[in-house]
Amino acid sequence: MLAIGLGGLNLVGALVLGKLLAGGVAAQLGGLVAFVQAIYWVLLGYGIAFLAIPLIRYLWIQWRNQKIDARNQVRQAQAIQLNEADQALQNKIAYAKQFAAETFIGQDDLAYTTERDLIEQDIEQSDKIDVEWQRRLNQGQ
Repeated sequence: MLAIGLGGLNLVGALVLGKLLAGGVAAQLGGLVAFVQAIYWVLLGYGIAFLAIPLIRYLWIQWRNQKIDARNQVRQAQAIQLNEADQALQNKIAYAKQFAAETFIGQDDLAYTTERDLIEQDIEQSDKIDVEWQRRLNQGQ
């Protein structure tokens, strides 16, 4: 709320400054006043952007959240239908679960990791790679 107040005050101040500079006094005074008149549109643009950008972002996030909520409601309805399925569908699901294999990937299955330097990993993996090549060569003979 304080940021909105500050942005509103900045915008009102820029508009008041514009009214004061509109009289042509800036050309007579020169110096700092003339400089302020020259950058007046930048000040006004900053005041508008200070309020507009967060407002646009807020509205965009609200729009995205509505889409996410709608998708979650569809998923919830589908989950309820799945849990309340008839016996034939439950039998099909149980049958399909037999073929769904869960694979756990551990440290031994990794070729590389981002935790250590690539050169260190190549040195450590070189023995494992040599053994694998030897095994493949022996199978081919």
